[in-house]
Amino acid sequence: MAMPTPDSTGVPAGTQLRVHTGNLVITRPGTVIDGLDIRGYVDVRASGVIIRNSLIRGGAIGGQASLVQVITPGASLTIQDSELDPTHRHPKIDGLRGFNITANRIEVRNVVDSGHFWAPGNVTIRDSLLHQNLHFENDPGWNGGPSHDDNIQIQSGSNYIIERNRFSGAYNAAIMITQDRGTTSNVRIYLNWIDGGACSVNIAQKGYGPFQNIDVLNNRFDTSRYTCWILKPPAGDIQVSGNWSRLTPYQKVVTR
Repeated sequence: MAMPTPDSTGVPAGTQLRVHTGNLVITRPGTVIDGLDIRGYVDVRASGVIIRNSLIRGGAIGGQASLVQVITPGASLTIQDSELDPTHRHPKIDGLRGFNITANRIEVRNVVDSGHFWAPGNVTIRDSLLHQNLHFENDPGWNGGPSHDDNIQIQSGSNYIIERNRFSGAYNAAIMITQDRGTTSNVRIYLNWIDGGACSVNIAQKGYGPFQNIDVLNNRFDTSRYTCWILKPPAGDIQVSGNWSRLTPYQKVVTR
């Protein structure tokens, strides 16, 4: 099993892209977007949408934005062999946001949160490279404080699969699992290469009771700012095993 790199993720080498200028709002079920250089934002509002072999750059900056979002109930997206990299680098731009998303072999860079998800969940990220997050010491979204940039943030929902990805470059956490919007359950974090963050995997229970079925298994960890690979609450069904770091002979888990 090889670690994802820019050569194995994103738009395949030699692909000829056609320029699309402006935002895309997709309302027809089963739409397939293939081989586009999208100089705007993508809003998926239909089921069974596919984006492949494409580059999404975003556009003008207004309020909080995501290069690709699925926030309409019943909408769903599969995105593969594609890149998310904004032309305008700004604290209000994220990569993927929403729910009902399957992503394979994508590269996300130069955004604050690479992926930001909530209920109902149903998100799978595999064989992808999420890296080079933007960090602002004076982020207006945090009242002028520093950005809370994450490779992945899960705020609520169920059925998350995060497998065989490479995460690096986030200041706050590589993977942040909270219950800011409601309960979070059935999360599988398996066989990833994980680097960065204060604590690389931060599992914060907050006010919705113990987590159910959270698995952090067989991942390879590298550096973190607090030398803390996994931070988790003492209660809940959270399984942590088989993880490894080249920097220490043992798995480092902090319970708070």
